[in-house]
Amino acid sequence: MDYKGYNIAVHELGHNVEQVFSLYGVDHTLLAGVPNNAFTEALAFVFQSRDLELLGLGKPDAASERERVLGELWQTWERAGIALVDMSVWHWMYAHPDATPAQLREAVVGIARDVWNQYFAPVLGGEGSTLLAVYSHMISYPLYLPDYPLGHLIAFQIEEHLKRKGPLGAEFERMATYGSVTPDQWMIHATGAPVSAEPLLRAAEAALSR
Repeated sequence: MDYKGYNIAVHELGHNVEQVFSLYGVDHTLLAGVPNNAFTEALAFVFQSRDLELLGLGKPDAASERERVLGELWQTWERAGIALVDMSVWHWMYAHPDATPAQLREAVVGIARDVWNQYFAPVLGGEGSTLLAVYSHMISYPLYLPDYPLGHLIAFQIEEHLKRKGPLGAEFERMATYGSVTPDQWMIHATGAPVSAEPLLRAAEAALSR
């Protein structure tokens, strides 16, 4: 197994641990689970970020922490782009219920190009890029992609909470066994604040000023 495979495996381990807690640790059958897929992704991201620690390579220093924050901002931005494409594609499919696969492909590529031109080309260039159309999730797993940027935001809030409270194991179990309540209620229980992009934006601004 190479590092990429190991990193993904740790992410999947996070899903498994979360699901054991949220399925068997919630005290009411109808509340089993987490609010939505963004939360299971967030908890898996928390595991994934500790992959090197699991290998005994130590905790991140100030420089690597700065890179982590900027990496989270970058991934959230990138995945917000594919989320916008995903949502627009499903709007298109509802508006064109008899579309052929070829027409769907053409629509996806066009939507991806439009989203890139509006949100990414002003920063990165590459006018007309169709890179955001690469994710097969948007057809295989309906409307799953928007859960990824939300998952990054939630994971970052959880990480900020874990810096103040700990240890990870006890806090992870406390969060994962709260149940499938509303997203903000889950987050208030988990971190003391509702879901927000502000913690990541503040941390990224501070990282860029160093």
